[in-house]
Amino acid sequence: MHPPEPPPDAELRAVFGGDAAGRRAVRLEQLYEPVASATSGIWRVATRGRSAVLKLVAHAEGDHPQWQSGDDVGHWYYWRREVDAYETGVLAGMPGHLRAPRCLHVATRADGSVALWLEDLGAATAAAWSLDRYGVAAFHLGTMQGAYLVDEPLPDRPWLSRGWLRAYLGQRDGDMDLARDPGSWRDPRVARWFPTPLADDVAAMRADQSSLLDALDALPRTLCHLDLHPANLFAGGDAATAAIDWSFVGIGALGEDAGNLVADAALDFHVPADRVDELDATITDGYVRGLRAAGWPGPADSARLGMVATMTAKYAWIAPAMVRAALDGRASLNRRPFADAAAAWAPTVRFLLRRADEARRMLGSSRR
Repeated sequence: MHPPEPPPDAELRAVFGGDAAGRRAVRLEQLYEPVASATSGIWRVATRGRSAVLKLVAHAEGDHPQWQSGDDVGHWYYWRREVDAYETGVLAGMPGHLRAPRCLHVATRADGSVALWLEDLGAATAAAWSLDRYGVAAFHLGTMQGAYLVDEPLPDRPWLSRGWLRAYLGQRDGDMDLARDPGSWRDPRVARWFPTPLADDVAAMRADQSSLLDALDALPRTLCHLDLHPANLFAGGDAATAAIDWSFVGIGALGEDAGNLVADAALDFHVPADRVDELDATITDGYVRGLRAAGWPGPADSARLGMVATMTAKYAWIAPAMVRAALDGRASLNRRPFADAAAAWAPTVRFLLRRADEARRMLGSSRR
């Protein structure tokens, strides 16, 4: 990560005006520890009572092996995608009530990195949201995506991601053979969390992945964030919800973002696992109401299919990863002590398996 040095004077003047206090008066606060390779760092930059967020973007190798950026516009993690989305006005021009932070300035630095200066949204993230507020966010998402389904033309840019979920899933099968082994589930370290072995159920969910992705491909297309989870959402009152980190923005399926939000809220510990069914119902209702408010007349079942197909196709790797972590005796899982994480992930796995059954019913599958 780049060291948190004061930004160049030219950038400070562009963001804060000609009366910026100077580099010595600038305060930097690191907001996140980057995982994905294209993000060099994210800081809140403050001077004279004003603040902005600086996101430094660069194509780099290293860091997490599953979050490696690419320099081709068709790459699932094209390193400049968010910069392009701001510079071309795609994000500023979104309809409805889901918005991106305002872009204050973009600067290409001598080393080839890009400084993306954004509106500071404060600390009103979804971390402390009620379930009702998740429903409001889903409504706002529906108004934006519904508009593209009705009369707003979809942006046609070569750097917009397409087929993003298929590309992402190509990296996530490493532990599947372990999860297919019934003996793994009988091991006491796994059976503690899953007294009833789930080898057949998990294998069936993974076997459905291709048909689920085909179903998503057949759904109406709209503009998608493709990483819509609570840490990327900020409350803007009842009138709007703001979403940050548009690194994967592209053309995706109806329901894809809404389904992702449900699963990630539980898997990343923002909503207690024993409330995930309630969260699912709340987000589904809010999302469909948003689509209707945008004037979309299509069947609600299409939106629901997009949600459940996304959840079960994208997160078929969760149970295998948990089995691997238990058998390896790992101390932590998803940056939490293993026992704490497993207490949330085990019921969420069972929730996902129920969604897999729902998807099969919706598709008329006779696989099981």
